[in-house]
Amino acid sequence: MKKYTLPLLIIFLSAFGIACKKEKSPELEITVLDFDSAPVRGAIVVTSVPGSNQGVVNPQVLDSIRTDDFGKAFFKYDNTILLRVEARYNQVLLDSLDVLLETKRKKKGDDNIYERTMRIDI
Repeated sequence: MKKYTLPLLIIFLSAFGIACKKEKSPELEITVLDFDSAPVRGAIVVTSVPGSNQGVVNPQVLDSIRTDDFGKAFFKYDNTILLRVEARYNQVLLDSLDVLLETKRKKKGDDNIYERTMRIDI
C-alpha cells in the first residue's frame, strides 16, 4: 500500500493544480509615447483586424479610444484574436502594429494583459 501512496499523491496534486486554473480573456494595454518618451495625451488608438476589408468582423474588434493622461488606452476581448493597432494624432496615422492576444489558462487572481508601446513623433 505504501508504494502506491506517493504516485497517487502526485496524481492528485497535479489534477488539483490543473483544476484551479481558469480561462482568462485577453486584455490589451497600449502606451503611446512621443520621441522624448513622454506620454501622449489624447492620441487616438484604433483597433481592427488585418486584411478584413472584405469580410464580416465582430463589432467589438473595431474600436477606438483616446489615450488618458498617462498615454494609455485599454481594450478587453472575449477570445483569442489577431489585431491591427494604429496610433493617430490629429487624424494622421503615426504608428501601427499587429498583436496576437490569446485566451490563456491562469491561476485565480492572475491577469492576462498584453502590454505594448507605440512611439509617435508629434
